[in-house]
Amino acid sequence: MSYTKIIIHYDEITLKGGNRPFFERALLQNIKESLQHTEHGEIYRDGGKFLIDINKKTNLNEIKTILQKIPGISNFYFAVSEEKSLEKINKKVVELLNSYEQIKTKKTFKIEARRADKKFGFKSPEINSKVGEYVLENTKLVVDVHNPDLEIVVDIGIKECFIYFDKILGIGGLPTGTTGKLVSLLSGGIDSPVASYMMTKRGAKLIFVHFKNRTISGASDGQEKIENLTKILSNFQGKSKLYIIPFEEFQKEIIAKIPAKNRMIVYKRIMFKISEKIAKKEKAKGLVTGDSLSQVASQTLENIEVIYNSTNLPIFSPLIGMNKQEIIDLAVKIGTFETSIIPYQDCCSFLIAKHPETKARLEEIKKQEENLEIENIIDKIISEIKCKIF
Repeated sequence: MSYTKIIIHYDEITLKGGNRPFFERALLQNIKESLQHTEHGEIYRDGGKFLIDINKKTNLNEIKTILQKIPGISNFYFAVSEEKSLEKINKKVVELLNSYEQIKTKKTFKIEARRADKKFGFKSPEINSKVGEYVLENTKLVVDVHNPDLEIVVDIGIKECFIYFDKILGIGGLPTGTTGKLVSLLSGGIDSPVASYMMTKRGAKLIFVHFKNRTISGASDGQEKIENLTKILSNFQGKSKLYIIPFEEFQKEIIAKIPAKNRMIVYKRIMFKISEKIAKKEKAKGLVTGDSLSQVASQTLENIEVIYNSTNLPIFSPLIGMNKQEIIDLAVKIGTFETSIIPYQDCCSFLIAKHPETKARLEEIKKQEENLEIENIIDKIISEIKCKIF
């Protein structure tokens, strides 16, 4: 089948009322940036959808893979153009059906007419009826308007008609950057990359922060793994920043001066304090974590309350009500799972006590933190931070 267009649809953006043009412009810009290194023709808006012109050098599989990872896209199709003549549309539909490789597996169909051009001579129900009748007469397919094997879309655009069959699902959500910046705390585990992905789908532009363990002589510091996770997540949001935070100074302080059962809680509070400073530098409005309620000791209600108290910024935890298998399934789907399970001893795992506190008290934790030179060490860490762009 010789395609001429890619038709891109969005759904949630249509609910934005007077702000809809802002979201449409953002999505169009994100599509253009994501496809800047691929071969294609013009990318433009036509009614309530976007169109991409296809040329002989266009690699459809490459573009399909990219579009499936752009937040804001509900679905898209590879389409064929035709003049806005009902006679030519009828003939083109049957011609395409006869050349469609999977037609032998299809038994039923329905016509789904869409009419952006309200001046076209036939209304949508009339198009459905007339094209459907022609397909019935010229193929072996049978009509089923409720659960068809094949939905044939006849899309009457402003300048031309588009015909397409197979819907390719996008990830939906809102275009990257439309809801502001957030700092995402990216560990070496399964959860935080999934949490990052979920906030990217809500239109957030993420700046990634990783706290680096450097105390085990000769062991891999895991930075390559974290960079690879950032690259995977960049497929969903475009260009990304990754801050690598040296943790050695705080690690020594916490181990020396904080009781073992509270070390993880104090560490996470300090982690949030440092991330808040980065957020202010980046003009980000909040922090993102991979917390899931009561999945581990530091994520009980009492401990979450104490840990989150360490910052004045909003904290977004999109996995909070998910169980581990649900998170793993999503990690597999978005492509982070295989990288996340590469062995790596991160800062958190290094501080886990045999019997960690599950019901921390804020006053007690704050009292223990008085033994740490928190501000001095944070200032030193901030001066040593390395940032990479992906």
